[in-house]
Amino acid sequence: MINKNLMIGLMCSTAMFSGCDYFKNKKDKAASEEPKTQQVTDFSCTAPANVEQLQDYLKEEYLKDLDQRLRQSSFEADQALLDKIRKNIKFEITHISTKTENPEQAKTLDCSSLVTAILPNGLQKRAENAFMDAPCEECEGEAADNTTTLQDYLGSSFAGLTLKNDRLNGIDFIYHIDKSDKDEISMTMENHSVISQSAYLTELAVQYASYMKANEQNKEESKKYVEEDTAQRELAQKALDVRQKEIDGEQNASVEKLNAAWDRLTAEQKTSQQQDQSDWFEKRDVDCKVLSQKSVHQVDDKELETYQKKSDYWNDAMSAQNQAIQYSKCFIQKTKERTVYLNNLFN
Repeated sequence: MINKNLMIGLMCSTAMFSGCDYFKNKKDKAASEEPKTQQVTDFSCTAPANVEQLQDYLKEEYLKDLDQRLRQSSFEADQALLDKIRKNIKFEITHISTKTENPEQAKTLDCSSLVTAILPNGLQKRAENAFMDAPCEECEGEAADNTTTLQDYLGSSFAGLTLKNDRLNGIDFIYHIDKSDKDEISMTMENHSVISQSAYLTELAVQYASYMKANEQNKEESKKYVEEDTAQRELAQKALDVRQKEIDGEQNASVEKLNAAWDRLTAEQKTSQQQDQSDWFEKRDVDCKVLSQKSVHQVDDKELETYQKKSDYWNDAMSAQNQAIQYSKCFIQKTKERTVYLNNLFN
């Protein structure tokens, strides 16, 4: 039976990020935030000024999301890399379509487009590596697997989102152009997963070095846990073996004394006690088997034998050895009592 504290320490120290759904999902903002509205000059889905404003909006929201993620994270970011990514990442709006029928007569234009986050070269690969190696913060003692890739995660969690060649592409970026009765024009943008996932990829990339450092520290801690656990288990086994040797000697001595007491009886006494002695043998063995099955965890601390105080480090074989010792302990006690009874018959 493995020490519970050690088990938790080992599992969390060796766990990989990809198996911890909660740790991943906490990185993802829901796309249900309030739409953002800005004033524009052209009542058009495709006006260059509107498209440029949309692209600026996407980067602004990305920077806000990224800043929040990094502030909430316990891992350190590579500031030089972070500054480079912030300066070079771009957002592009393409394949714009106006969904509103008869736009000339409409007060609101419903617009749809493709949106692409153009990542700095190498960011995708670094994020993929970081995804696989990031420590699991929310495993709570359960080991995580490292079989899920970043591509798997994005594909299963965000419909219409693809990552390839340092480009994060998303379909159905929706925005609306509204004209008031006074011909005031405003544009309302809906949030899109490209924003949050671009920030997430950046977070992975800039924290990769911190992940690797944490993993090395976890390995060292795990090594110490294993060494300590091994030493404690070895000590527990030695304590069991010492007690086993003592109890074996006591058991052999008790049997010899019982046999000697029986041999001193007369032939007539032996005949009269034969069935009673046979019944006693059976009862002793059954009673001791039952009593020896009591778990060490059911014994009060003050009643524990010295060797039993290391039970947290026992495995199944050691637990079985303890049961055998407790059987012998019962066996000795009952045999001594029977010896006294037979000696009284002789006297």
